Amino acid sequence: MSDDISLLRRELAAIEAKVAREVDPRGRGPVIAAAVAVLLIALAAPQVDGLRAWHVLAGGHHEVAALARLFTWFVVVFGIGMSALAVWTRRWMFAWIAMAGVTVGTVLGLLTYWSQHAARVSGTGSIGYGLLVEWAAMAVLAVLWIPVVAGRSNLMPTRP
Repeated sequence: MSDDISLLRRELAAIEAKVAREVDPRGRGPVIAAAVAVLLIALAAPQVDGLRAWHVLAGGHHEVAALARLFTWFVVVFGIGMSALAVWTRRWMFAWIAMAGVTVGTVLGLLTYWSQHAARVSGTGSIGYGLLVEWAAMAVLAVLWIPVVAGRSNLMPTRP
């Protein structure tokens, strides 16, 4: 009888530890997936100075500011990659990384817009609509990921 109870406790502790590592995006999952799809489509739109995202990422164009390149990397890595991975695996760690990355990326997108706007005023730069769509989608992802990560269960694995 005692062995059965200790076995049951170990099984319950393993289940509790597994549940504590997961997040439940609930109704936000399809909206997050839609925002990731918008980011994928926006990568094909003009970003900065009429260049597409792959030209910005390649870095072969000296006229592209480092801030625009950094923002585009954040879009690809955190907005698309980590967000898709977090929705697919439902792991809290991936959701936290996605939330942190898209939040920082949102700030970088705003700074990129400001820097490109200042360059445009001086006559040297232009802002593509892809940059604005990416920034808006990153802001939406940040707003969606923050409650998912903050609403994580407080269950912590117990040691028998």
